[in-house]
Amino acid sequence: MKTETPSKIEKRYAREAKELNRLKKAMAKPSLVHGFWFLLVILTIIYIADEISSNVNTIMKPYMIFDLFRIPGADTTAPEYGKAVSVMAIATIPTYILTAINPLYRTLADRIGRKVFLFINTLGMGIGMLICMTAPNPYIFVVGMCLTGFFTPNDMQVIYLMETAPIKHRAKLCSITKGIGLLSVSLIGVFRSIFYDPNDLTTWRMVYLIPVLIAIVISVVAYIFTKETPVFLERRIGYLEKSDEEREAEAARGKSENGGLKEAFRYIIHTPQTRILAILVFVFSIAVAMSGYVTEVLLAGGHMSNEDMNLFYILEPIVYAVFAFFSGFLTDAMGRKNSGFLFGLLAIAGQCVFVFGSKAGIGPVALAIANGLMYGGLWSLSDLLFIVMPGESAPTRIRATVMSLISYAYISNLIVTMLVGVFYDRIGSARIGTFQLFFFVPFILITIVVLKLKVRETKDTDLASVGEED
Repeated sequence: MKTETPSKIEKRYAREAKELNRLKKAMAKPSLVHGFWFLLVILTIIYIADEISSNVNTIMKPYMIFDLFRIPGADTTAPEYGKAVSVMAIATIPTYILTAINPLYRTLADRIGRKVFLFINTLGMGIGMLICMTAPNPYIFVVGMCLTGFFTPNDMQVIYLMETAPIKHRAKLCSITKGIGLLSVSLIGVFRSIFYDPNDLTTWRMVYLIPVLIAIVISVVAYIFTKETPVFLERRIGYLEKSDEEREAEAARGKSENGGLKEAFRYIIHTPQTRILAILVFVFSIAVAMSGYVTEVLLAGGHMSNEDMNLFYILEPIVYAVFAFFSGFLTDAMGRKNSGFLFGLLAIAGQCVFVFGSKAGIGPVALAIANGLMYGGLWSLSDLLFIVMPGESAPTRIRATVMSLISYAYISNLIVTMLVGVFYDRIGSARIGTFQLFFFVPFILITIVVLKLKVRETKDTDLASVGEED
């Protein structure tokens, strides 16, 4: 413990006594299990807001570019489109500072709790989409896009659910809520068919309206009706009840309650499990970097009408969501490693069929199924690497911090994405699909092979005791 003056010690004791009393009252309230299904509904709607905000910018960005850059004929193969993408990529570079501080922001969840982050993250998604919707120029759109990009990766609803769900059903419940959230992505296609008029390019803005309202309203509902997770409450109360001598002893063993970034970083480096997971996140993120040019690949193929595009964007999320809904059942039954290997193979197969099928003009239904299965496998594998396995491999006191630091390995995705964006006018929409496969296939294969051979299975892990053996 650092040296404190008597007055500071007295103030700290008073502050901690007040916090301890508040947390004990919260713990004494009826268990979350009694209201678990109500909590599950709130978390599911938050997931809906999360998934819509994660996808709406990617889907609608080409139409925003057509409008704000005045691209003639709304043509992705036009030289003006390639230049516009490059301009946006360059404009986005300064905003990467938000990405750099995002994991640091998430570490606060280990200090002040999970509940407040449900509110802040969900409200932030809504505000980000609102900025995109009202952007007068592409640079303001980039600001809104980066703001949603800052809040959507945090997935505090997942940590919240992991710490409240029964151990044997943890992955199932996570996948059910995510599946429903992903199913809602099809609403973007529905909103697009209702609001977007190809003859009036400005109508892309209205696609954002309902998602913005959902995010803002559910953030307030979550703040009012949820309470802190039992796992966090027990850990924090246990810390506050310890004497200064006990805290000093724990700090000497590298298990300080306020160990924060330093302890979490040391845990990742010195624990083979989390060290390998961090490396896999880096490799996996390179593969993911090129998976977002769906609209460009479809339009460049020249076989899709506006009605076909609407059908694709309604059907694809349904396929993706159905797969995600059941992925947790596979993960609980097969284990994290075996299911991850299967998810990776499915992602590779789906991506290959989508890219080659777009060029061959196989139709919106087949393309939606292929890309939906690709996303199902890809993001189910992503959940294992970014959330489930790190969360099941780190102690409660630094769980969110460990997950945040591991996510820094996502920098590989940002670098590749930025470089491709800057040089998009040279790559061109006609070749972007082939370019996707160049990054996607080998790096996914490396990820799943190493996952299978080198990572320890985390199924049936008790989150209250993991990492606390000594």
